[in-house]
Amino acid sequence: MKKMIYVVLSILLLIGIGFYFYNSQKELATYQSPDGQYELVIKNEKGIFSPTMPGDGGAGSIPVVVVLKDADGKVIGKSSDNTDCDIFNDSIEIEWDIKNEQVWYGRGKTINLKTGKVEC
Repeated sequence: MKKMIYVVLSILLLIGIGFYFYNSQKELATYQSPDGQYELVIKNEKGIFSPTMPGDGGAGSIPVVVVLKDADGKVIGKSSDNTDCDIFNDSIEIEWDIKNEQVWYGRGKTINLKTGKVEC
């Protein structure tokens, strides 16, 4: 009887671990600033169990989160901080504007390098 309980608990644990990893955000790309002080990480927002429809456009049309980190890996800002600034994977265009302290991650979408404020 004890053996059966251990087997069931082990199976449930494996299912839980698998579910966690399949639904966690996956890193798609990383961009380093020209001065080496910042890093922009592109992560997918969609899990494996998210519903899709025919004609969704494949990998290019998945919603992504853009995360700006400093040289120490501390998160400065995320595109998800402003829901008006959502973006899809195929719309990513990275342009670093160190002089004006911002990074462009899409047309009209920026994250301030100092404050982390997301604007679009």
